[in-house]
Amino acid sequence: MKIKTRFTLLFAFVVGVILFFFSYAIYYFSQDYRQKDFELRLRDRAVEVLESVKSETAPAQRNEEDNPHALIGERFAIHATDGRLLFGEAIPLPAAMGLARVHEQSPYTWAEKDRREGIAFLHTYDGVEHVIISTAYDRHGWNYIDNLKRILIVRLIILMLIIFISGYVFVSFFLKPISDMVKQVDRITHSNLSHRLTAAHPHDEIGQLTATFNRMLDRLESAFNVQKRFVSNASHELRNPLTAIGGKIDVALIKDRGTEEYKETLKAISVHIRSLSALTNNLLELANSDVETLFQNLEEVRVDEVLWTCRENLLKQNPDYRVDIRFEGISDDGADLLCKGKSKLLETAFINMAENACKYSEDRTVRIRVTADKRNIILFFTDHGIGMPEEYLKHLFEPFHRGRNVHGVSGKGIGLALVKGIIKLHSGKIFVQSKVNRGTTIEIALPKMA
Repeated sequence: MKIKTRFTLLFAFVVGVILFFFSYAIYYFSQDYRQKDFELRLRDRAVEVLESVKSETAPAQRNEEDNPHALIGERFAIHATDGRLLFGEAIPLPAAMGLARVHEQSPYTWAEKDRREGIAFLHTYDGVEHVIISTAYDRHGWNYIDNLKRILIVRLIILMLIIFISGYVFVSFFLKPISDMVKQVDRITHSNLSHRLTAAHPHDEIGQLTATFNRMLDRLESAFNVQKRFVSNASHELRNPLTAIGGKIDVALIKDRGTEEYKETLKAISVHIRSLSALTNNLLELANSDVETLFQNLEEVRVDEVLWTCRENLLKQNPDYRVDIRFEGISDDGADLLCKGKSKLLETAFINMAENACKYSEDRTVRIRVTADKRNIILFFTDHGIGMPEEYLKHLFEPFHRGRNVHGVSGKGIGLALVKGIIKLHSGKIFVQSKVNRGTTIEIALPKMA
C-alpha cells in the first residue's frame, strides 16, 4: 500500500472517529434531555390530575393538535399508601417493582418496548401522601430523536466521503515533492551521475532531504570516478611491465645468444618482476586498508618504536637516504606515544611518507618531528624537495595520480592513497602543506591510547 493511501485512510479514520463520538455525544445528550423533559411533564400532568380529583373537578383534556407537547395515550393511577386505588385504572408496574418499592425509590421511571414510558412517585396533597403512577407516549420527542439520528448518520456518511476525498487531495499535494524526487532519482544512471535533484522549497524537510541526497550523489560520483580512474591506471601500470617482460623473452627466443646476453635479459626481466611485485603488493595493501575487519583485534602500539623500525628498514634499502627523528614535549614514561592500532600498517604508512620525502628531495633527507597534545600524537614529515603545485593537492590522495613535476622520478602514485587509508582506519587525520621548489610538510594526528 502506498504512503498516499495509508495517510489518507489514517486521516479519514482519525477524523471519522472524532466525528462519530461527537455525533454520538449529540445524540446521547439530546435523548437524555428528551427523557428528563418527558418525565417532568408526566409528573406535572399526574399532579395536575390529582389536584383535579381532590377538588372534584374533571381533569382538563389536552389535544395534540393544539399542543404538540401533549401526552399521547396518557394513563393515570392514584393509590393510597396502603395500596388502595383511589382514581384511574390499575397500571401494572415492572415485575421487579411494586407499590411498596415506590416508598423506597421515588421517583421510579421505566420504559416499555412499545416506547410507552412511565413514572411512579410519592406526592403529598393536603397532608395526605399518595402514590401516583402515570404512563404515556412521547411521540413528539421520539420523532425529534429519530429525525436527529437520521440526520447524524447521513451527515456522518457525507462528511466521511468529503474527508476521504479532501484528505487524498491534501496528501497528494504534500507528497508531490517526494513523487517528483522519485521520478528524478529514477532517471539517474551510471552514465549521468552528474545529474542532481531539484526542490521547489529548499529550506523545508523535503528540500533538506534533496540536499542530503545530492551530497550523497556527489560522494558516489567522486567514488565512481576514482574507481574508474583506479581501474584504468592499474590496468595500465600492470600492463607495462608485463609487456616489457614479454618483449624481452620474445627477443631472447628469436635466436641463440651468448651467456652474457641471457644474463642481461634475465636481469632486465628481474627488474620488471620486482617492479610488478611491488606494484601488486601496494595494490593489495591499498585494498586491505579499507577493510575494517583488520581492526577486530587492536594492539597497543608505540609510535616511536614504529618510527625507529621504519628508519632502519628504509636505510637498509636506500643507504643514501637520511631520516632525522626528533621528539618534542614527550613525557619520560612514553605514555604520550601510545596508540591503538596495527603496527605493521603504521609502519607501511610511515615508510611511504619518509620514502616520498627522501625520493623527491635533492638532499635525500626527511625530518620527522613528533609531539603530542592532550588527545593526539602529532607527527610532521618535512622535506625540502620539489613540492607540489596547488591544483594537485586536491588529488593528492587519489590512487595513480601524480603531479606534472615528478617526471623522471620512479613511482606509481599509490603510496599516499595507501597512507590516507591507513591513517583513516586508525581514526587519525592528515594535513598537507606544500610549495613548489620549497618542500612539503605532511602532518599526521593519531588519537592517543587514553
